[in-house]
Amino acid sequence: MILSPLMSTSTLLASTGGAEGEAAAKILAVAVTLATVAIFVSAQILGEIAVRIGLPAVLGELIAGFIIGVSGVHLVMLGNGGQVADWAVMVVQLISGGDSATIRDIFAGPVRILIDDYAQIGVGVLLFKIGLEADLKELIKVGPQAASVAVAGVVLPFVAGFWGLTLLFQLGTIPAIFGGAALTATSIGITSRIMQDMGVLNTKEGQIILGAAVLDDILGIAILAVAVGIAEYGTVEIANVLGIIVSATLFVLGAIALNQVFGPRYINFLDKLNNPYSILVGAIVFLFLMATVAQTIGLEAILGCFAAGIVLGDTKATHALEQACEPLVALFATIFFVSIGAKTDLSVLNLANPESRDGLVIALFLTVVAIAGKLAAGYFVFTRDRVDRLAIGTGMIPRGEVGLVFAGLGAATGALSGSVNVAIVLMVIATTFVAPPLLRWVFTNQHKQLEIAP
Repeated sequence: MILSPLMSTSTLLASTGGAEGEAAAKILAVAVTLATVAIFVSAQILGEIAVRIGLPAVLGELIAGFIIGVSGVHLVMLGNGGQVADWAVMVVQLISGGDSATIRDIFAGPVRILIDDYAQIGVGVLLFKIGLEADLKELIKVGPQAASVAVAGVVLPFVAGFWGLTLLFQLGTIPAIFGGAALTATSIGITSRIMQDMGVLNTKEGQIILGAAVLDDILGIAILAVAVGIAEYGTVEIANVLGIIVSATLFVLGAIALNQVFGPRYINFLDKLNNPYSILVGAIVFLFLMATVAQTIGLEAILGCFAAGIVLGDTKATHALEQACEPLVALFATIFFVSIGAKTDLSVLNLANPESRDGLVIALFLTVVAIAGKLAAGYFVFTRDRVDRLAIGTGMIPRGEVGLVFAGLGAATGALSGSVNVAIVLMVIATTFVAPPLLRWVFTNQHKQLEIAP
């Protein structure tokens, strides 16, 4: 995935090479500028609104994609949802002077390729940063408790989601796996930010939630790699599935081991170089290397990006790398989240269409399973300490950006129909919306009751 911009360069050049030289180049420049400006301006406005009302900015970016994509004004058209809007063609034509047919071709070809490639870089950098933020020492401290919550929080919603989608909604095995897998992950960023604002991040419950969320991401991304691999094979073969699971597990365990024996040494080596950007450049090189290794052994590049973050995490350069990744995430991950919304065709939820009604029912089912599964997981914490199990389960609810990664990659593989993809996106939106107020209520009421209990 993270390597696709390199591979698609020739495609991009071929799609523009037949145009009339400078005129085509000018059209491309204007079209890309119009699309990217629309992405960042709409993401900034909607993200700001979301933050001001106490919601994560990623939801605003998703809604921005709805507005400028196939469900809105048809400016950023990334999927197979039709042509770019006439008004966008007129704007580009007014500035560049090109003909409308060439402008439409460039929007459908080079512009789409570039934005898709930027989005794929965004998800790679995002997962690398998530890997960097995985505090393995804290995870070890609350390891048994966090592990019990994480395993339950993955198994319960995945099994219930897969069972419901196959038996109740008659979905095929591959889309059911994607649907169930989308229910497994937990958004570390959303949960930790809420608990930090409330001053409960360092409580026993807060540490268990964070540890379980880290494990959830590891298990969830491994499941995602399996799901994408199955989608690429086109069929479900037990040997292939087991091979991918074993490979993904060993790959992540190997990354954790390298965190101890290789990560600090690699950072020390980079730190001795005179180039002030040597650590950042070296980290990016290692990111590409791990993505390549993952693809070579039959896994997804995203797992390699995540593993690269784990290897380089908890070193003396971790904080600096996290800060260096911030602008990259702000730039490319914003494009990724907006592109998910831009690709999502909300018209499939037309209540007059029976298939659309099925999509809404699936979204409701996934949302209920997503919330109930994580709440139940909180009661699987194995500890004799007095902890608020409801608070732990509630902290695991939000899917946020991680759930959107599942939806985006599921749609990219072609494994999900429009209605199922929208159902997953709606589930992510619902769980992310409900988590902040529910977390605040639980920690301010249930946790107080636990503290005063005899």
